[in-house]
Amino acid sequence: MHPASLLSYYPTYKILDEILSYGNYKKLTLFIDLKNALQTTYMEHAIVNIIENSKKSRFKDSSIFSSLISFLSFHKIYGIKRGVDIDFIIFFETGQSYYHKNISPKYKISRKIDDLYGLKREDRELFYEVLQSNFALIDKAGNKLPGVRVLRLPNLEADFIPYYLITRNKVSKDNDTGFVIYSNDHDMWQCVDDQCFIFSKSAKSKKIIKAGSIMSTFLRKEVDIPDEYLPLAMSVIGDEGDDVYGIKNVGPARFIEVFETLVSLTGNMDTIYKKIENNDALFDLIPQSIPNKYLKSIIDAEVANKKISKNLRMVSFEIICRALENPSAIAMIDKREIIEKIISTNSKAPLRALKNALEQTGVFLTESSIDMLYI
Repeated sequence: MHPASLLSYYPTYKILDEILSYGNYKKLTLFIDLKNALQTTYMEHAIVNIIENSKKSRFKDSSIFSSLISFLSFHKIYGIKRGVDIDFIIFFETGQSYYHKNISPKYKISRKIDDLYGLKREDRELFYEVLQSNFALIDKAGNKLPGVRVLRLPNLEADFIPYYLITRNKVSKDNDTGFVIYSNDHDMWQCVDDQCFIFSKSAKSKKIIKAGSIMSTFLRKEVDIPDEYLPLAMSVIGDEGDDVYGIKNVGPARFIEVFETLVSLTGNMDTIYKKIENNDALFDLIPQSIPNKYLKSIIDAEVANKKISKNLRMVSFEIICRALENPSAIAMIDKREIIEKIISTNSKAPLRALKNALEQTGVFLTESSIDMLYI
């Protein structure tokens, strides 16, 4: 199986050049939402191929790991050609997110993969074993590669990682550095600012998402609403892809209709975050008469069971970051320590030693792929 057939989230040079042009950047830090970028892996032909390869060999199939190495190499070659330094931060999670499940047991419940196209149970189990083997390899070997950091969070959704690292100054953010997030998950739009862009790829298009366009894109209408209000819009409208359900009959058009009045009752996003952090009431003053039935539905849902506040706790990266910085559970302290350790550690392995170690586990990479990462 060709490496690009599994991790097919490739940009064109034209797209990368476009990003460079926005700030004349001399360095790019690429954040790779690994599981999002690996969606092709869950297609039937890829699953069958991985299973068959694993059955034929005494080693588990390592094509997922190999595809990532080729992906990194592609970008390294681009950087060399353009005279631009490129670093990589790869992030993903394993297991259910306890933080989210404690807020809503239904979080991402519909994403569970069942019979995998009707495969036998032993084949399904083998596929999951291969997945975990590749993820472990990416975690262990990836952090030995120059310019690469792999953040694998156990039992905590990892989507907030780019936001946390950038807003908390865990990565260098001088004017010569641009950040690009590889993901088509619109949760990531929270990360966008003047130096941070999203590369979104679908079957029909490849595009760059920039600051100032977030709310118009999300609400599917040209609006003059600051990007920072995306989490509030998601909490009201819902994010059904993650099984976060909003207010019934309140979609983008209704949110636009009630937005100004809603914010006048809650305050701006900084105020909202402080209220949730302190477990205060979201609405300062509830009018005795609310003529707009959609706004009334939002207020009633919040007053009845803190629905908007709960949804914000799940979808807002800022709130998750604050929970990480001021943890109420040891589990969150552990996650923070994992992040700090990986970001602050530079343990590059010699090329020959790494190759030997990989070959002992049945991973044989082409010279042109892994060697390129050491240039």
